[in-house]
Amino acid sequence: MFTIGDFARHGRVSVRMLRHYDATGLLRPAHVDPANGYRSYTAAQLARLNRVIALKDLGFTLQQVRAILDEEVTAGELRAMLRLRRAGIAPSGPGVAHYEDAPDGGVLVHAGVEVSVPLGEDDGLRVVDLPPVEQAATVVHRGSMEAVLPTVQTLGRWIEANGYRSAGHPREVNLECPESRDDWVTELQEPVRSAGQGR
Repeated sequence: MFTIGDFARHGRVSVRMLRHYDATGLLRPAHVDPANGYRSYTAAQLARLNRVIALKDLGFTLQQVRAILDEEVTAGELRAMLRLRRAGIAPSGPGVAHYEDAPDGGVLVHAGVEVSVPLGEDDGLRVVDLPPVEQAATVVHRGSMEAVLPTVQTLGRWIEANGYRSAGHPREVNLECPESRDDWVTELQEPVRSAGQGR
């Protein structure tokens, strides 16, 4: 086991940075002494620290690094992210997730981001204009998307109480995505129609 100071020296980062990685859940110490709060790390954790540094050097945010390391990003999504970086394309607006029914009865998830430059045919990416929604019930969720269920339930109760019914899967618009997921701000937009209207 390494003390936090020794681990920082081996990983060529500051102790302050390791404390930040711990606070954001990116790299937790292997052990924290309950009596004095001292953090200890194992040699095996150097591999994760090296991956964090390498991904940061490629220009990824800590939030993106965490998603990549925790395998929340597929290999295809990672390749697309790297293509965007290589092409010098930066997001110019919020990220958007939308859903549709899949042929196998499941749900297909689409994730995209607004960019301000045209994409070339060889970028391996495609431009999609989402279909308009006539009317939607919306709510702003503050916090991690892992804790979104109470917000979704609030939206559902409002829809029912005001004489509407859902007309499709909701969209998610990422209004603010700082490093800490607890500080995220996401707008949920659920298409609705009057409860008296047909499907």
